[in-house]
Amino acid sequence: MHWEAKAPMPWAMSTKLRQEAKRLLPGRLVAWIRAEHWWRMSRAARLQTGLPDFCRKVASRCGLKVRNGPFAGMEFPYECLEAGCNVSALLGSYEAEIHPWLRGLRPNVYQRILDIGAAEGYYAVGMALLTGTRVDAFDPAFSARRLCRSMARLNHVSHLVVVRSWCAPQTLLQLRGLRCFVLSDCEGYEAALFSEGAVEALSNSDLVVELHDGAASPGTMRELLAGRFKRTHRVQVVQFRPRNLSDFPEPALAEVLGADDAVRAISEEGRPASQEWLIATPIQ
Repeated sequence: MHWEAKAPMPWAMSTKLRQEAKRLLPGRLVAWIRAEHWWRMSRAARLQTGLPDFCRKVASRCGLKVRNGPFAGMEFPYECLEAGCNVSALLGSYEAEIHPWLRGLRPNVYQRILDIGAAEGYYAVGMALLTGTRVDAFDPAFSARRLCRSMARLNHVSHLVVVRSWCAPQTLLQLRGLRCFVLSDCEGYEAALFSEGAVEALSNSDLVVELHDGAASPGTMRELLAGRFKRTHRVQVVQFRPRNLSDFPEPALAEVLGADDAVRAISEEGRPASQEWLIATPIQ
């Protein structure tokens, strides 16, 4: 899920309630409830910080096409701005840490691409445009799937982007023997999703996994998944780095937006400094 809530809402679900729901309800239903809850909370936080208005301001000056990064030229639906889309995605600085792996995507390399936690479709549509390959875009939230389909239509890749609600370990088992690219941002579900069997089935595939420790101590998810992947993949971990305007590939941005708005725009991810991504490439 690619949009970050800036602050917890007073009605946020308590840890005890989440644990009880997880115990009593089927996993798929729990994921749907959490996803819809997250979208409501995130939207409220974006409204509270004035992010939708800021998005419209940036778009009025920069347009609705991604300006930089691996998906430069991709179009954003206006409804994404109305929902408070992260403007750093529009500018092309979003999750710059993983850009080297996205820039390496080419046609006729992968048989399937999976975007797990696809949100509005920024990655799913972008990867379809880069590769011409089928992309399965998974997100349990109805609002996310609707926006993803809208972005796919706008960029003429609806025939490539297959929007789905749920990715389970069994889904990954069906990829055994295929050469795939998997991008995952599933808010802590990665511990269950990338089971030992699923990891073995993905032994020919490349993965970029955003790590979430949740209530566990920092580094817990990194150690868990690195241990599972080490038999079949080379593993490295990439850490978040703060954004600096001097590092941004478009010096004119400060002139277009003004220095303060430019800094805010490229930094509008709201993620902790401890954020990590696990990169896994096949040993063979």
